[in-house]
Amino acid sequence: MAVALMIVAGASVEQSEAATFRYRLSGDWTAVTDGTSAGWGLNPNNDGSPGAGLPGASDDARINFGNNTVSVTSAVPAVNRVQIGVDESGIVVVENGGVLTANQDVLAGNNNSNATGTLIVNDGGVVDVGRILWAANNDSNGVIDVRAGGTINAANHFWWGVTGNATIDVAGTINQTDGILGLGTSNASTPSGGTALVTIQDGGLLALNNISGAAGLPSIQAGSLIDIEGSGELTLPGDFVGLLTDYANAGKLAGAGVPGMTNLAIDLTRNPGFTTAYVIPEPAGLLLGGMVAAALFAARRR
Repeated sequence: MAVALMIVAGASVEQSEAATFRYRLSGDWTAVTDGTSAGWGLNPNNDGSPGAGLPGASDDARINFGNNTVSVTSAVPAVNRVQIGVDESGIVVVENGGVLTANQDVLAGNNNSNATGTLIVNDGGVVDVGRILWAANNDSNGVIDVRAGGTINAANHFWWGVTGNATIDVAGTINQTDGILGLGTSNASTPSGGTALVTIQDGGLLALNNISGAAGLPSIQAGSLIDIEGSGELTLPGDFVGLLTDYANAGKLAGAGVPGMTNLAIDLTRNPGFTTAYVIPEPAGLLLGGMVAAALFAARRR
């Protein structure tokens, strides 16, 4: 973290200054570059200068060195913002035991149509977002892949597919504790030009805080979709049954790839106190009956 000296009553006191750190090459988050090795450097243009330390609470951490991969394998110091994919592509992988904390935003894809920002959270990995979780901002592409056992906790809005294409796969858990959902929008009101495909995979949970009920159902813009598969669940606190049904009937919410209510159940009973959207399971009796009928038919043919 960059530090300046301030004179107070004749004494020098350290005062933090916000800076932008850029990770050089690929490696572990805790590495600091010597000018040629992998690690953090202070100069975002990466002119070869050695780094002085890790980014801190007032700093922006930028991962965009020729599609490099930075691994988080432990609880690393909190930063101000994490920017993945700025002009160039970059990847952050949070491994088992890794905890990545941003006091403000995490951006998966932040600039340039040729850049893709990818955030992968593996089993046992945690990402804590103090404000907004972005994907595909400023014409970039964004990928957020939360695998089984991985967790993202975000304290405010989800702006996914802002002006580029976002792909969100949820086999673990994404929690939103405040704010609202926006797919293809950065205000949950008007389209921003991008699209987002959110797939809640078998065993996955997308726990939203809010979704817009305004005319046109603007939290999910045209071209964007949430698809729920297997035992995956989408939840909202309180009664959103009618509103989620409207989103499904508008083709913006799907079960097993089929938009509409054909394959979906939306109710307040699966998780009391929450509206839950989930795939209607294949009735066990019908499945067993079909197997018996097929066996009888085969026996008669013999």
